[in-house]
Amino acid sequence: MIWESGYWKENLLRQSLMLRKKQQQRRWTERSFALLEQVVMLGFYSIRKLAEANKISHEIVNLPVPLVAFPWKGKAVTRMNLHRFTELYDMGSARPVKRDLLFLCHQVVHSYIFSPLFEEKYLAGVFFTSDRHRHKSLYLIKTNNVVTLFELVANNDPSSAKSVYDFEKQDYHTVVGPGINPDGSRQRIPPLEHWGSWP
Repeated sequence: MIWESGYWKENLLRQSLMLRKKQQQRRWTERSFALLEQVVMLGFYSIRKLAEANKISHEIVNLPVPLVAFPWKGKAVTRMNLHRFTELYDMGSARPVKRDLLFLCHQVVHSYIFSPLFEEKYLAGVFFTSDRHRHKSLYLIKTNNVVTLFELVANNDPSSAKSVYDFEKQDYHTVVGPGINPDGSRQRIPPLEHWGSWP
């Protein structure tokens, strides 16, 4: 359980800065790829923990995040062939989808496939799918949107929280209000970027 969310949110800000630097990186090594995966995975793990601890507003938790989905072709995706994932999913049948933030967190944290996408030698996005979803779809998210989500969560200071006891679950259900800025104004949710046409 997270009691003091500030430490988690400070790390998210650091991770967003690291991702911003990665977007400008031209030379990639094995270490660079490993660091990218660590930053993205730990960032979304932090967001999931903050959401489960009711430390971020439900407005952000339920935010529809634009992704690109590629349908599975039907051949088993295994540890022996996942490095050829572009042959296992129909890359020509991409479709824009929106999924909530927790769905995205689960997919990345439990990623079976995780691979960067480069456009003109710059990091543009990340392909991913979880062990449970690998025989459904492969997803793609823009790096810009990952940075935006990390910063949005890191700067979220919920204005209120209301808990109601759920007798069926034998626990409390908490609804967390929108974020507020230091001046008392409501936190603005920036628009997330859509990919546009693919490829």
